[in-house]
Amino acid sequence: MPIYKYGKQHDIMSFQEVKQKVIDTKLSISEQAYFILLYYCGVRKSEAYERIAEDFTINETHLIVDFHQRKKGGATVDPIELPLYWFGVDKIVEVVKKAKQRKPHRKAVYVYEDKKRTRLVKKARWVFPNIQSTKAWEIIKKVLGKKYYPHFLRLNRLSEIGSDPTASLLRLKSFSGIKSARVLDEYLGTSKKEQKKALDFMDQQMT
Repeated sequence: MPIYKYGKQHDIMSFQEVKQKVIDTKLSISEQAYFILLYYCGVRKSEAYERIAEDFTINETHLIVDFHQRKKGGATVDPIELPLYWFGVDKIVEVVKKAKQRKPHRKAVYVYEDKKRTRLVKKARWVFPNIQSTKAWEIIKKVLGKKYYPHFLRLNRLSEIGSDPTASLLRLKSFSGIKSARVLDEYLGTSKKEQKKALDFMDQQMT
């Protein structure tokens, strides 16, 4: 487990609070896009900065992100559909479009096989070519403050979804891919319908 200098942060930030912090912070387009992707999708920091252009689809209404099988034995869930009108999604679209026009180049990534972490160098059209672990930490601290860390956005997202009175373990798993307990792993699948409910709940926060 990561060791946090200021301890694990448990107080959840509302959408309006996070939005204002992003607005008040000077970030590059790439940094803002990375932060917003991490905030909305609740994925691990590497699951965001290791995305390639082909993982994204843009249609008339949504930005669709395929995270594939989540790391550390997580489930494979349906791609997450982010409405284009949500705050900051236009920034992600901008960096994705640029990535789709770039030539492939090399970047180090880490994969888990049999619970072992292996470093690989892959050539692809990386959406966040200049962001790795250290930079991810810098971005989150720059926006939220020195007490915060990338994984806080994962906690924040899943806690907010879980605060919906109609939320279920199936919905949380369908959104996050987490298989945190043996019973959950054996008896629950993933559901596109439940993932959509999670996104609908997030959509209500925008108004």
